[in-house]
Amino acid sequence: MRDVNYFLWLQKALGPGARNTRDIFEVYSSPEEIYRATDTERRVSGVFTSSQIDRMSATDIEKTYEVIRDCGALGVDILTFQDDDYPKLLSETADFPVVLYVKGDISVVNRKIPLAIVGTREPAPRSPAAASKLSRAVSECGFVVVSGGALGVDAAAHTGALLVGQPTVAVLGCGHGSKYLKENRPLRDVITTCGATVTEYPPMTDSNKGYFPVRNRLISGMSVGTVVIEAQDKSGSLITARHATEQSRDIFAMPALELGSSSIGCDRLIEDGAKAVYCPFDVVEQYLGSFPEKITINESVNLFEDLTCLENGTVLEDSEEINRRHELLEEERRNKGRPEKREITDPLTDEAIRVYAAFERNPLSIKQLSERVIMPTSSLLGALTELELYGYIELLPDTNYSIK
Repeated sequence: MRDVNYFLWLQKALGPGARNTRDIFEVYSSPEEIYRATDTERRVSGVFTSSQIDRMSATDIEKTYEVIRDCGALGVDILTFQDDDYPKLLSETADFPVVLYVKGDISVVNRKIPLAIVGTREPAPRSPAAASKLSRAVSECGFVVVSGGALGVDAAAHTGALLVGQPTVAVLGCGHGSKYLKENRPLRDVITTCGATVTEYPPMTDSNKGYFPVRNRLISGMSVGTVVIEAQDKSGSLITARHATEQSRDIFAMPALELGSSSIGCDRLIEDGAKAVYCPFDVVEQYLGSFPEKITINESVNLFEDLTCLENGTVLEDSEEINRRHELLEEERRNKGRPEKREITDPLTDEAIRVYAAFERNPLSIKQLSERVIMPTSSLLGALTELELYGYIELLPDTNYSIK
């Protein structure tokens, strides 16, 4: 049994959002020690609830191999709270997860200044533009934007960072293998190439309405502060802000400015002491004294741009750019492992050379080749036969031709 099995077993037994993780590891040194303890010893320790002790007895550690297998199939890394790359700020919270499932590079939250930017999924036109502008500005100053990977404000915040070549982190309320929110899959996919997607739910765990409030504590917990762009009176963004308060993290909010009920939550946050955000500098200045070595003030970035009066701007174009990047990423994955064209060193006919020049890394049918190379069918077939004989191409079982 490997160490990671004990971590996975404990995570399963405690359940997502267990509020006593820090207390547990002030008594026990490792999950294996907990696994090997008797129920009586666990009760005497005083750090577990009765239901947690019951689940420990009922949880089969052998099942953890299925989780490890699923992670391997999906390219998901298993990160325990004792690993160096585990988000440092998150490990300081009372209810940190024993295990995180990660795609990409989560260590960026330890190298930069993690800042949460969240908001409604159905925002007013100005809010995605504001989230994107704020994200771009702070990302270029040394922050890494953390959000929930959802539509609306979350998507705009992630996209803003990506489009200035900076990493961002999406915290999911489901497993990496879930089919949740297919519309935003291209964005989440691109995020993993320049940042990370992370969750405490094992692969193949489907989304559930109750998972997202639990997830929100991770967004605020791994961040120095949380910026709420737009939120109704009762919303997930306000839950994130409440978690931030419990975790002694900073809270920012963008004033509603007559947006109506869709942003009344932001005004109430400001009334309760959240710092109002009118421009990116309102956030950056909060950390100039705390992280002077990590913050870079770039003169090309307008930190005083008014975020409260933006129109929808280029949000649609930004989304199209993310989709374009995703298509390139998919093409790169499809081409991975496929052969590349080689230099012609044999005495081929002109027709064979012309046909070979039409090939790319993707297989082609006779029809596709005839559209690319204008020549009689008999000449095309002869050229293909010649290329096969010299080993430049091969006929696949589906009757397409591929370079070899």
